[in-house]
Amino acid sequence: MPEDETQPVDSRPVTVTVDQLKVLSEPSRLRMLTLLMERDMSISGIAKALELSPATVHHHINQLLAARLIEPTKTEVRGNLVEKYYRIPGTTLDSSAIWDQLSPEDKVNYRLAVLGMLKGLVNESIKRIQAKGTVDFDVGRLYFYHLPWRRDTVQQVMEIFDEAKRKLERLEAKARAQGEPGDEVMALLTTLPV
Repeated sequence: MPEDETQPVDSRPVTVTVDQLKVLSEPSRLRMLTLLMERDMSISGIAKALELSPATVHHHINQLLAARLIEPTKTEVRGNLVEKYYRIPGTTLDSSAIWDQLSPEDKVNYRLAVLGMLKGLVNESIKRIQAKGTVDFDVGRLYFYHLPWRRDTVQQVMEIFDEAKRKLERLEAKARAQGEPGDEVMALLTTLPV
């Protein structure tokens, strides 16, 4: 019988600490956060999805909990097994509040953590496409193509990106001019080594 442990969401912005950035430097934790962005998951669910041992996942979950990057949502009892589920909190993170206080090394780590998170999202999506042939997010599409790593191919891809960028900028300007309120979607153009 599930017990809902959800607390009211605090709408105040949360600052990002240097300790949180250090927690994000571990690739397995980034992969876990990638999964938790989509839905609440238990330790056994995360272990199965990432092909890690439950003990390893438990260790990383404790690190993420201590850093206040995730929170428990509910508990389910299945026979003799008690499963706790976790999610990423629904508050906004204001990383700019601590930027000036970071050392140059921590600024580099912060940027690498953000890039690692993005690469983790893309990698998980690619794994889904390879397994299922699609990415089944509520909103969004992801297309990927394997191209030869040649200078002319990279140049052609960059020209396609430039054209897409111009079209997206016009679309963004039009939406702003019309004052359309509401949710937003993000378009991400990227090339990554495979």
